[in-house]
Amino acid sequence: MAEAPSAPAAPLRVAVVGASGYIGGELVRLLLDHPHAEIVALTGRDSAGKALAAIHPNLAGADFVLAPLDEIGAAEVVFLALPNGEAMTRIDAIAEGRRVIDASADFRLRDPATYAATYGRPHAAEAWLTRFAYGLPELFRSDIRAARHVAAPGCFATAATLALFPLVASGLLEEAFVNGVTGSSGAGVAPRATTHHPFRANALFAYEPFTHRHVPEIAQALERAAGRPASFVFQPHSGPFARGMLITVYARLSQTISSAALRAIYAERYADAPFIRLRDEPPNIKWAVGTNYCDLGVAAQGRVAVAWAAIDNVLKGGAGQAVQCFNLMMGLPERAGLTLRAMNP
Repeated sequence: MAEAPSAPAAPLRVAVVGASGYIGGELVRLLLDHPHAEIVALTGRDSAGKALAAIHPNLAGADFVLAPLDEIGAAEVVFLALPNGEAMTRIDAIAEGRRVIDASADFRLRDPATYAATYGRPHAAEAWLTRFAYGLPELFRSDIRAARHVAAPGCFATAATLALFPLVASGLLEEAFVNGVTGSSGAGVAPRATTHHPFRANALFAYEPFTHRHVPEIAQALERAAGRPASFVFQPHSGPFARGMLITVYARLSQTISSAALRAIYAERYADAPFIRLRDEPPNIKWAVGTNYCDLGVAAQGRVAVAWAAIDNVLKGGAGQAVQCFNLMMGLPERAGLTLRAMNP
């Protein structure tokens, strides 16, 4: 049995750059109660000079005022919670002498041409792309432990990759069709025409067929982790709720398998994953929202399988996963500061 990580002699000094958004706010909430972290700087652009509680009223009692965006002081570890496209313009200054965990999409894709094709612009810091480990702990734990810089995965990419990986790694997957439904918090704190509440309430709709930006991220992660490419189609949907995400994979298999045998494959693949819960029934997002868990379920009939993944898109798909990577990078217990459980009802 591996020796448990030891706690540092003193709390690790951390900063959150871009603390005013949903991911930034959740990072602050988790780090305030983390047993091995001390927040030394919270920064923002338009929110600089404002009290934390004025931006995130749920964090009232935490006596912080946001500093200008780049004022990270004596931080040893910096969490970036900036809009896509911004971290790459600041990475040279921020990363000097520090560990960095980026929650945006800027350093997830390793190939500059793939990045440009996916995001419609050239990458502004191509030399950094191979310096970042991909921060999905269940597949790349050893990479994250050895890394100084980590790119936390996107929310759809997290759930879809975790649902698909055992099928790909076992050689069972021939083809998959993946449906994803996410809550409105995935669109960020600034409302847009198709993301604000009057548009999304009582509605369910698909968007970005074949072109969602997480598709190449999922493909890259699966091929790197499983050593073979995966054939899949991904279709995202917008749900009429704020938090949570449900992925459903419909898979054509290379051979006949029972539900019990398929479940055993998933159990073996994730035996050492503390934030994977393999359910006996299809998961409900209510069981995962408010936690860093990914709830998985599987079923099979003949050569057809269905797999489900439910996560909190802002936690396991964002801030919680970033803190999980922080724990691994710094030699801390992987569950430190992440023992949140879901509420019921």
